[in-house]
Amino acid sequence: MSLSDTVKRRLLGCRICLPGLFTAGIATTAIVYGLRTDDMVTALGALLLVPSAILLFAIGLGREHSMLSDRGPN
Repeated sequence: MSLSDTVKRRLLGCRICLPGLFTAGIATTAIVYGLRTDDMVTALGALLLVPSAILLFAIGLGREHSMLSDRGPN
């Protein structure tokens, strides 16, 4: 199994990772919008969403990893 297939399977199988992806998308859009319109308040405010997205990914992948290790080899 290739690395991209493994990443896709783990991200799509992780329910907490989907809100993390949504949050990262909103943050990226707001940062780009703030930089394009010279609105630093919007860009810097959107940077506050980045740690939340990272935490959601980390928690979700940690739970997915613990579920995989609990199942054991078949």
